[in-house]
Amino acid sequence: MTIKAILLLAPLYLLCACGSSPATDKEERLIGVSLNYDKQDITVTVVSHGCTVKNDFTINLQNNEIIVKRKKKDECKAMPEAVSFTFSLQEAGIGPDKAYTIKNKFIANPNLAGIR
Repeated sequence: MTIKAILLLAPLYLLCACGSSPATDKEERLIGVSLNYDKQDITVTVVSHGCTVKNDFTINLQNNEIIVKRKKKDECKAMPEAVSFTFSLQEAGIGPDKAYTIKNKFIANPNLAGIR
């Protein structure tokens, strides 16, 4: 392969590598999170490429830190969009009367959420 061909293909390779869905069992980049004491639930907003479902996620607690992890990669090719999933506090293992921090990183733009 010539230098010219490598230089022409390098941006395409970087675009493909960066635009992929998050790897499995990794901390998910979140669009948003909401805790509702009255309803006793937590809602997480994440990016989907068309195949993301609630069961793709786990909510872990570690030293009063909430960590949302993706168990299954979204392999679909649809345009990225924000989707929300609601878990009961009991289902998530979250006590309603404790203080927590969210360990996950946040990003406002669903189009950039898959870029690491």
